[in-house]
Amino acid sequence: MNAYRSLIVIVLALAVPALAAAQVAAPTPDPHEYDDPAMHYTAPADARLVGQMQHPTLQTLSQDPTPVATWVLGNTQYNAKAISITMQSYTGSLDGFDSTYENALRADDPATLVKSKQPVLLQNGMPALFVEVTQGAGFQTRKIFAYLWIDSQRAIVLSVVASLGAIDEQSAKTLLAGATAVRYPSGGQP
Repeated sequence: MNAYRSLIVIVLALAVPALAAAQVAAPTPDPHEYDDPAMHYTAPADARLVGQMQHPTLQTLSQDPTPVATWVLGNTQYNAKAISITMQSYTGSLDGFDSTYENALRADDPATLVKSKQPVLLQNGMPALFVEVTQGAGFQTRKIFAYLWIDSQRAIVLSVVASLGAIDEQSAKTLLAGATAVRYPSGGQP
């Protein structure tokens, strides 16, 4: 399954059945906000929330990525962008997770090129990697820009996906700029 189809599956999975499931809480009062004990993200004002899972516990996370929030921007296939937050249980290094993330992208679509990786800091100083990926071929080519970080218990990916030409590095950084993170609190509670 390629990343584009994976994104559609994630959006549909979050939008319809996941919202009806008991473990999924209603969105926060502000649909642009995602908060949990170790991170905060504010989506752009024109983003539309598609689905959100509030506070997945460490026990509910596995070593596979779990989508916890997705927003969409744009209204055509040419200007559509999807912002998502995924999490998984992880206690290793950021470099180790980066390798895992890249391998998963390549398994999803062999036509994956990691164009750049930059060590960065989130707004509040949390170390992260900013990754630029080109994936797919021909008219199906898409760009993925993502912040990756580890909070001592989880690996988090905050990403934006769009068709090739619909997004560049600076606009991606602007869309993802509303993220802050801290070390996950011991005991899992703030």
